[in-house]
Amino acid sequence: MADVVAFPPLPPVPDPPTETEDARQASFRQIAAGLVEQLLQGSGGIATANLVTGYRASAVDVGHLQEVIERGLERFDMEQVRRRWDDDVFAWLRQILLAWIQRCKFIHFELEENGIRIQLQTQDDRGYYHYEFDVFPGRISG
Repeated sequence: MADVVAFPPLPPVPDPPTETEDARQASFRQIAAGLVEQLLQGSGGIATANLVTGYRASAVDVGHLQEVIERGLERFDMEQVRRRWDDDVFAWLRQILLAWIQRCKFIHFELEENGIRIQLQTQDDRGYYHYEFDVFPGRISG
């Protein structure tokens, strides 16, 4: 049996911005590569934190992120968001945030009367950063 596609469909998760590597990230990458070379001696690999895709922990462009999410939800109203929250909207939002923000440690959503409040915490070697913003499904992006 074919899967039922919900309407309106959610768009694919958009590609995140690519940032240039800063000096701290370059240093971390070199240290990690050296450890891998010494410990594994070419017989394996290691996965590290995302260092170049999406906004840095200390520099999240909340306005741009808000616009991207609202563009994806512009064909929805809050009733549709609530109805589909557990089916696909929650996962879609989570995927965007994790792809678009480096070193995201905490994500919290609150479904409000006319929008979604998003709270984030990120961390890098200089500290923790807190972001909070609202998105409004059905609002046409400019």
